[in-house]
Amino acid sequence: MRTSSAIPSLFVAALVGLAPAAQADDFPSRPISIVVPFGAGSGSDITARFYAQALKETLGATGVVQLKPGAAGMIGALSVARAAPDGYTILVGSGTVNAANYALYRDQIEYSPQDFDTVATLMVTPPVLLANDKLPGATIDEILQQAKDSGTQLDCGSGNAVTQVACDLLGAKTGVPMVNIPYKGNAQTLTDLSSGQITLAFSDMAAAAPFVARGQARPVAVPMIGRLPTLPNVPTFEEQGIEDFEFLSWGALFVPAGTPQHIIEKLNAAARHMLASPSWEQQRKLGAGLLIDGDLETSATFVRDEQVRWERYGQQSGIKGSM
Repeated sequence: MRTSSAIPSLFVAALVGLAPAAQADDFPSRPISIVVPFGAGSGSDITARFYAQALKETLGATGVVQLKPGAAGMIGALSVARAAPDGYTILVGSGTVNAANYALYRDQIEYSPQDFDTVATLMVTPPVLLANDKLPGATIDEILQQAKDSGTQLDCGSGNAVTQVACDLLGAKTGVPMVNIPYKGNAQTLTDLSSGQITLAFSDMAAAAPFVARGQARPVAVPMIGRLPTLPNVPTFEEQGIEDFEFLSWGALFVPAGTPQHIIEKLNAAARHMLASPSWEQQRKLGAGLLIDGDLETSATFVRDEQVRWERYGQQSGIKGSM
């Protein structure tokens, strides 16, 4: 009797032990929240909707885009950091939210890099240094010399945390006094640049392309190791004698730390499907994005390197964010 009564108990225990695995294999079994920490129409919002379509096509899942803007993206990011690590809450992160904020808001930020696991890098593009088209000089040296000779006050417009630090470091590395003028976004920055209200600005080319096409602004330098394929005639900062000046605007997907690896791999597969689609390729070229494949390990390494870079930039610039 003891043997026979023990068999059902063992059988039940085995079923209980298998239950989590069976549930995990069913992922996804309900809608997935895609949290965007910025407003409607932002680059993160656009990316989220592309990814929602990829989830449907690859995993048969419904992706629900949720806009949670505010506090330099920290409100949305914190909500994901505190979510259950089950793959059903994804953050559309960025260079601001998942790198610059750690350095600029170190006394205010309530989440850390350890709160997230990287799923995939989706978009990488450098913010290009642009000059008002009427500003004399084709290179950085020529612009600085012309300004010195004429007594022109140089100022630099910035539309986010990334470009704000870029403006400050440009002044620090060239030794030329430069007024950093922060804006709420690239659109206002470029409007003032094109009208001559400011002399220089950093912006991604997705926003700047129309102004360049109309002859209202001209690219001067690219802050990356090699030249931007879509701007092959524009030299890098390093080529113009300014070393260690590399800035990238980027977007990536994150989940709460501790999310099972096989779920991360499924979400990554959906991201790579998106990156390979003709519709996203068109979007990438529109934003002058670099060609990337979303590889899981490469993406995680990229994010870690960016966080290290931003820690260094934060120390060099001395900038502290405020809300």
